[in-house]
Amino acid sequence: MKVFCIQFVLLVFGQSLLRAPNLTSAATLQPPPLIQTLSDGGDIGPQFKLEQSSETPQVKVVEDAKFWHNVGMRQLKKTIDKAKKAKEYSYTNKAKNIIVFVGDGMGISTISAGRIYKGQYLKHGHGEEETLIFDDFPNTGMAKTYNVDKQVPDSAGTATAMFTGVKTDYGAIGVDSTRSELNAEQGRVESIMDWAQRAGKRTGIVTTTRITHATPAATYAHIYDRDWECDTEVPAQSVGIHVDIARQLVENAPGNKFNVILGGGRKPMGAINTQEVNTVKFEGPTETICARNDQRNLPKEWLQKHANDSVPAALVHSREDLLKVDLKKVDHLMGLFRNNHITYSIAREAGEPSLQDMTEAAIGVLERGQTSSGYVLLVEGGRIDQGHHMNYARAALHEVYEFDLAIQAALNNTNPEETLILVTADHSHAVTFNGYPLRGNDILGSANLHKPKDPMVYETITYANGPGYFEHLANETRPANSSNVWKALNLFTEKERTSPTYRNLAAFAMKDETHGGEDVAVFAHGPGSNLVRGVFEQNYLAYVVSYAGCIGPAKDFDGSCSRGHAASPGDKITGSVTLLVAAIVSLLVAAPAT
Repeated sequence: MKVFCIQFVLLVFGQSLLRAPNLTSAATLQPPPLIQTLSDGGDIGPQFKLEQSSETPQVKVVEDAKFWHNVGMRQLKKTIDKAKKAKEYSYTNKAKNIIVFVGDGMGISTISAGRIYKGQYLKHGHGEEETLIFDDFPNTGMAKTYNVDKQVPDSAGTATAMFTGVKTDYGAIGVDSTRSELNAEQGRVESIMDWAQRAGKRTGIVTTTRITHATPAATYAHIYDRDWECDTEVPAQSVGIHVDIARQLVENAPGNKFNVILGGGRKPMGAINTQEVNTVKFEGPTETICARNDQRNLPKEWLQKHANDSVPAALVHSREDLLKVDLKKVDHLMGLFRNNHITYSIAREAGEPSLQDMTEAAIGVLERGQTSSGYVLLVEGGRIDQGHHMNYARAALHEVYEFDLAIQAALNNTNPEETLILVTADHSHAVTFNGYPLRGNDILGSANLHKPKDPMVYETITYANGPGYFEHLANETRPANSSNVWKALNLFTEKERTSPTYRNLAAFAMKDETHGGEDVAVFAHGPGSNLVRGVFEQNYLAYVVSYAGCIGPAKDFDGSCSRGHAASPGDKITGSVTLLVAAIVSLLVAAPAT
């Protein structure tokens, strides 16, 4: 009997082996569909080549608006569930006003270096112990920045993610990954500004770039390609289908309803200043911009559209004119201060406002007290990014300092119990903060001057790639029989190295330095700020705004918007205990003495 049982077990086991799937083929089965969404297998390395299984047909997941809506709502639920488990209920507090600060390209290394730069620029000790104003925000998280089709993203795709809740392709603005050059309606998605205006809130954008540039454009435009800022940039096959970004700002909602529009970009708007002065010559692709061919002056048309305002709309072109505006009365303010971007703050031209000036003016127009439903405002420090693209480390870090001043201004001019402030970046850059420099060393200086035996002196801030390669290549300055391909730093004069246009060394030659793909930090302050925690997809930020501000797709998530500033269970218990204690004290006081 025992032998029979053993034979039976072996027979069954053998048959199960015959029926089992081949172990080798099982190991090469395609991964879950989500992992495959960026490729059909034709453009990936051989080590990741997918084998088609007849039993498991490949499922193509389309990462469209619906897909990313579900991702955002799941993240919101997960965050709220964790808060409930920890008995934290302040997430239900609602924000009347929301300000989103975007430091374009302000990755973690830029934040750290910018903090030290601020301390050293202000002569506050060594520099490392300095704080940026948002360092003290109570809540922080990390956002994953990739585009639907790119591992390392661009500003158009990331801004669309942040402001619409939908991740999209590299270069796309206000449309999802189903976008079409031949159908302007295909894949259109709404932004936080649409949601805000529908809820009766005032809205505005402030930027140091052109107002038609990728980040601000993602709050109002819907277009296949971010470069279509003027009519002259729309390709022939899309003419009559897609309207250029500048026109969308003044013709279509939500842009044509903005209360505040402040930044650069007179040229794509058809209002060129032919007398503009450029004292310092900065280089790079972004220093040139398209011109209109339709002879339209869009700022003048904007003024005409607001001709019936009870207080005339204000169009200004200088800091002096901006400061003269009666901010408490005017309902619509447009300020265009340069033909292209506003100049890097380290070389600011006469008549240009700072980011702080523009932020204060925007809040002044948007804030209307208790009679108002509140506002949503974007403030972009856009030239951090452009400084890095040209390896202008000094210019980029000074933009971080200017960005910090603008955030301080917002804190000074808002009610923390009513205003949610988010500070983040859209992406990072290929910039490194490296070496072993001594404490208090100039952040823009050499990292190893204290090591005289080192074969080469190198900078604390260097780039993985960019145009700085060409300026630091030794060429004719290379000593005979030397393996060092880099020009010695002592061959640059002090004037050269402290110039706004000095380029730090880049290890790989490129005309334009690239972005970095690592996660970026998110800092949050005010009602709803504790929804920012952990690591999440970048599109989740739109759902934080939606839920906290009671606008858009998450406003009805759990009914908390209908309750307003909801009290937590802990608050209710505390309130009950307080009332009970008060009642007992009243009884004791009222009781006759014995």
